Amino acid sequence: MTATTQTPDFRQIETEMLFNWMQAGESASIIGISGVGKSNLFNHIRDPQTQAKFLGKLSGSTLIVRANFHYIPNFSDRSIYSLILEQLELLESDLDRLGLTARDIEQISRYHELLLDAKDDILKVQRYFKLALRVLLAQSDRRLVFLFDQFDDVYQEAEPRLFANLRGLREAYKYRISYLVFTRDLLPNLIELDQAREEFYELLASNIMGLKPYVQSDAMSVLNRIAGRNKLELTDALRSRLYELASGHAGLLRAALLGAAQHQLLGQLHQANAAKLLLQIPGVEMECEKLWRSLSVHEQRTLMARAQGMDTAVDPAIVTQLQIKGLLAEANAAIFSPIFAHFIATQDAHWEAPLFFDELSRQIWVMGSPAPRLTQLEYRLFQQLYQQEGEVVEKDTLISAGWPSAQGGVSDEALIAAIARLRKKIEPNPKEPRFLHNVHNQGYMLQTGDG
Repeated sequence: MTATTQTPDFRQIETEMLFNWMQAGESASIIGISGVGKSNLFNHIRDPQTQAKFLGKLSGSTLIVRANFHYIPNFSDRSIYSLILEQLELLESDLDRLGLTARDIEQISRYHELLLDAKDDILKVQRYFKLALRVLLAQSDRRLVFLFDQFDDVYQEAEPRLFANLRGLREAYKYRISYLVFTRDLLPNLIELDQAREEFYELLASNIMGLKPYVQSDAMSVLNRIAGRNKLELTDALRSRLYELASGHAGLLRAALLGAAQHQLLGQLHQANAAKLLLQIPGVEMECEKLWRSLSVHEQRTLMARAQGMDTAVDPAIVTQLQIKGLLAEANAAIFSPIFAHFIATQDAHWEAPLFFDELSRQIWVMGSPAPRLTQLEYRLFQQLYQQEGEVVEKDTLISAGWPSAQGGVSDEALIAAIARLRKKIEPNPKEPRFLHNVHNQGYMLQTGDG
């Protein structure tokens, strides 16, 4: 594992908190917005020097493994466990420091092969995954810390048994296994909880951290590195002004510095309209767009209300959530970055459409108001209908979408009942459907507009 270029005190508060949880064998939920500098933090906490500093003697017996679920082909148990085992196999590059042997990695690789060969045999898949972990945990003093990155979709899509199994592993090995789960949103916001998900979340609920933009000292360090790599001269005044405009957001800092240099705007950043000038740069606008799209409609609506000074339209619970993420200041709930504040002012209230679906949060908005949250079954049906909006979706297609694991035996009556429950949540008057129509002897059709 190679050392990072971060200073020893980089992300001091967050790093200390994470390693304190590791030392205690506890799990945690970390929420971070798009472009906030999560990858830099990952690299920092996985750096052997950082681990030695914060873990001391435990650093040699603590295995920190990152699994990035952005690269997973699907959310089956087999794919999820396979991704994790792939990362365990990469420990081969650091055997001596971690007290592992080549034989250990060979055994893990063998169990990985058997897991892949098991295909859809869930019991075998689970067994080989557990056996692979047992190889690492054979030494009684060894600890295993999983960094689960981009966990939002896994939490929404994976079967409940996955979370029951992860919770079971934690119970079996107590404080020797812990999970640091990184997401864009708070997990309870993502889906209507079943018992397995709720029990898994209980492991995390006591330790929640919002990964906020950089403090000024970290931002200065990042700007210096970017400037050095690109042979740019930065004065103290210019660095401070960039920090003021981007407010420590890693993606905005980088885009603003490089974009201003490319468009010869560095000399104009002292002006009062600097944030507006920077938004004209494609890279800066793109970074704001990525950040905006990573937010739920609830968050977008609250930010827009704040930008317009419409305090009566601000949801206090969402304000707190945005403060945890660092998008609103804790002191006065002001939008964190002048650049992003100007961007927000240019956005449309797209959720005011007759029926709007926020795919990120899985929230449906009806006439500008949030509908009741869907169950997993209702969501799968709605998603299929939404993907084929304006088309007739046959009953068999909907049954396959709604009950993907069913081996036949799902009746039309079950589909009709599920559609009826879905209508109660999305229709202003379920008895006179406006959006979800029955097409006689064929199936159903979704129309989200007024047409």
